[in-house]
Amino acid sequence: MPEITTATSRPARPGKAVSRRSRMSSAPAPLPPGARRPRPTMRPTLGQRLRYRFDNALARGPAVVIGWLALVTLAIFVLAGLAFWAFRLDGVNGEGPVSNPAEGIWQAMLRVVDAGTFAGDSSWPMRLLSFVVTLAGIFIAGSLIGLIANAVDQRIEGLRKGRSDVLESGHTVVLGWSPRIAAIISELVVANASERDAAVVVLGAEDKTVMEDALAAAVPETGSTRVVCRSGSPAKAADLRMVNLLGARSVVVMGAGAGDADAIKAVLAIKTLDPDFSGPRVVAEISDPLYAASLQTLTDGRVVTVNSDHVIAEITAQSCRQSGLSQVLRDLLDFDGDEIYFGSFPELTGRTYAEVLTAFERCAVLGIARADGTLLVNPPGTTVLAQGDEVLAVAEDDSTFLSTGVVPHALPVPAIAADEPPAPQRLLVVGWSVLGPKVVREIDQFARAGTVMEVVVDPALVDPLDVRVPGLENTELVVHTTSAGPDELADLVAAERYDQGIVLSYRDAGDAADSDARTLLTLLALRRAWPAGREGGVRIVAEVLDRDDVELAQAGGVDDWIVSDEVTSLMLAQLSERTELAQVFLELFSPEGARLSFRPALRYAGHEPVPYGALVAAGAARDESVLGYRDAASGTVHLNPAKSAVLALGPADQVLVVESRG
Repeated sequence: MPEITTATSRPARPGKAVSRRSRMSSAPAPLPPGARRPRPTMRPTLGQRLRYRFDNALARGPAVVIGWLALVTLAIFVLAGLAFWAFRLDGVNGEGPVSNPAEGIWQAMLRVVDAGTFAGDSSWPMRLLSFVVTLAGIFIAGSLIGLIANAVDQRIEGLRKGRSDVLESGHTVVLGWSPRIAAIISELVVANASERDAAVVVLGAEDKTVMEDALAAAVPETGSTRVVCRSGSPAKAADLRMVNLLGARSVVVMGAGAGDADAIKAVLAIKTLDPDFSGPRVVAEISDPLYAASLQTLTDGRVVTVNSDHVIAEITAQSCRQSGLSQVLRDLLDFDGDEIYFGSFPELTGRTYAEVLTAFERCAVLGIARADGTLLVNPPGTTVLAQGDEVLAVAEDDSTFLSTGVVPHALPVPAIAADEPPAPQRLLVVGWSVLGPKVVREIDQFARAGTVMEVVVDPALVDPLDVRVPGLENTELVVHTTSAGPDELADLVAAERYDQGIVLSYRDAGDAADSDARTLLTLLALRRAWPAGREGGVRIVAEVLDRDDVELAQAGGVDDWIVSDEVTSLMLAQLSERTELAQVFLELFSPEGARLSFRPALRYAGHEPVPYGALVAAGAARDESVLGYRDAASGTVHLNPAKSAVLALGPADQVLVVESRG
């Protein structure tokens, strides 16, 4: 191999000759392909390290800085106090030399806390040292006070943001923020009226102050119930721990935000803390029937689901069927007045259901809960109450749910043998939404064959092609479109003959305020075409989204109304307190289950006054459970009167019963 030589134009200095071998050995070694040469590292100085630690301390929050400043301030007290004592300096106002270190520390602290203390010093050494100590106090102790004040402000701001832990127990937790929460809390306040220390905790994604202000305006009087709001995600286990979910007695999951998706995520988050749902009762609002059924099945029924659209549709349909039913259903759903209770009465074991119906003076029996969990709403009168079975009844309070013994009643002679068969009707429906098909199907179940239902929609708000309800058996659906305003609607329907008017909100086409405004104008238009008080007048049933608009709807001439949000809220509140009622409501709202009905009073008795217990016995003979009666003159429904009360019911009065559908 030929020798490689290197030439240079710079002459070598004497004594500086460097051999080729030494130059080559000092060169950096070649790196493997793809490797990077390490960068040279520099050792930080002491000042850089101290500054770095100080920055990290600041990043950890004010508590660390407060601790360091407190130590520095204490060090100043100690050092200055030792100097006062060591140099025998005079104390305040010439009291003589400092006698011991403790006195010196006290003198130093006086100069830090009160900057004017050193004005009484007489000697220049004491003045100079006191001046230095006072300046240190101004900067260091002042900073300490400022940091403490700032930490308190941050704590208050943190509390306002709703991120502090909840220490309640036995409370009700509401997950998700929704406009319906106000109605739920109102019902829970009534339910907790007998408790001295009750609490409802709301966990939502909104700002804490926003939620508190909204609830304070909607529910100004909470009685003995505290309402606590926290900001967070119901789908995060850490936020559920913050509201002490495992210490709660019940949990209400709202379909807020993304609807069913958020509700399902919240239920799964609960499962991370309570895998088998053996802790608090869980009630979830789920709109999709498939999701609702799956959630209940996968949790072995421990999570109770409420399908708001189905409940609203059923109540709307029943309200259209008979006047006053919506009032009865609201009474059964809320905590005011009479409620549904379960009770065990061993003394009635072996008695038939017909006998059990008359065994309670102040309760209206409507079913039996078997020991194996089977629920029988309005079973046949020959059904025997077995050991371990419970009685299902409507009572004013659990303290009044008492058996007074079976009382036999002579069956009164009815004035009429059977009801008049219902005639086909012509119904007018104004408005449409996702609720429309459900309402139409419910009405079709009890409608007489030949019934015609005419639907009038605004094509700017609803596509007429979407107004379709296949599979109707007794009802013919006719769709009309009109762009006329509510004022012109009166002229369009005045010349036609209708038996009933139904106003549905355009809930899918706008917000609640706009939908209710259009509903109220429609009510005025229909009542103008169908004046109230006329013989054979047309009943109007309306759906209202905001319960604050009910009073306006009544002024508009509505006969029965359904507040959509309120109905769902009432059921959620009821089930959060007693999940066993889910089977009762499912039976009452199921097409195949029992149903509430008003029947002519003369179907059960004649024109003579009879005890109310005799009406109950007459209903039992027809396999019906009597719950009350309706006074036709005032339109008032009397739910659960005393069995001994003597009633003189007229031809127009009605008896409220639970009957089996068939």
